[in-house]
Amino acid sequence: MSISEGAIERLNEFPEQFTELHRDTKMPVIILGAAANWPASRWTPATLAAEFGNQETSATIQLPESGVVYLETEKAHRRTLKLSEFTELMGSGAPCYIDQADLSMFPGLADACLIDTLIPQGRRFVNLWMGARTRSGLHYDPMDNFLVQIYGKKKVFLAAPAERTRLYPFADNISKSRVDPEHPDVRRYPRAAKVIFLHGTLNPGDLLYIPRGWWHHLCAPVQSISVNLWHEPTLAMRDEFAAILALGPAGWATVVKDFTWHGLLRQPYERRLYSPPPTGKQLFDLFAMTVTGSAKR
Repeated sequence: MSISEGAIERLNEFPEQFTELHRDTKMPVIILGAAANWPASRWTPATLAAEFGNQETSATIQLPESGVVYLETEKAHRRTLKLSEFTELMGSGAPCYIDQADLSMFPGLADACLIDTLIPQGRRFVNLWMGARTRSGLHYDPMDNFLVQIYGKKKVFLAAPAERTRLYPFADNISKSRVDPEHPDVRRYPRAAKVIFLHGTLNPGDLLYIPRGWWHHLCAPVQSISVNLWHEPTLAMRDEFAAILALGPAGWATVVKDFTWHGLLRQPYERRLYSPPPTGKQLFDLFAMTVTGSAKR
């Protein structure tokens, strides 16, 4: 069953008033062919393997082909592979993913992406995403994001920040959803039946603008290479705390437990696949940094 409704706006070029029309209003958009003339448009798994085959990188393998990926653990799927080994695995058709590899690991690749034409200054983080039959899971990021499709195709599902309570976030990871947009289990998560998803397809050269706080799920049916650029502005702290408050009493208890057990008492935790540390642990770390910073002043 699909609950997707509506399409992501698609434009043939960047509008002159992009900031006013999209960034300020937090409205996603696909810019067709925005990166078609980038030198990176010539990348393929074979060309990257030929140039960086001995480069070791973190990858996930033996990935689930259905369900919510965040129910899996990092240690069950995370491996270190040479890029040549990974592209061979890609070629076999096995579900595998190099997720969020800092592009600086691969000398010269950043120059092929013409990042300065998108964000000439400010804080920015550029990453390589490469794999076969990949599924990101539904989540949101705290920074604005340009996602550029280099090779292959990706299907996109987006949901507005206001849909948060209908997307059943994990209490221990508030930016991750229990809902699978491709095959939603509305019996288990009935509020999800009312979620309005925007959907679209990214072809090589297309750019997707994902505003901060927007929920998104990305999947590649075959081999794919993408580059993303996280950049300012970021979500306000009040937005993150609002997400915690929306969890309700049971969720608050989980956050407090993780704050105490994994933060204050420094007990280990098992990281979910493609997930940050538990929300409570992140709150403790933020609190600790604030206290330490105040003490130094």
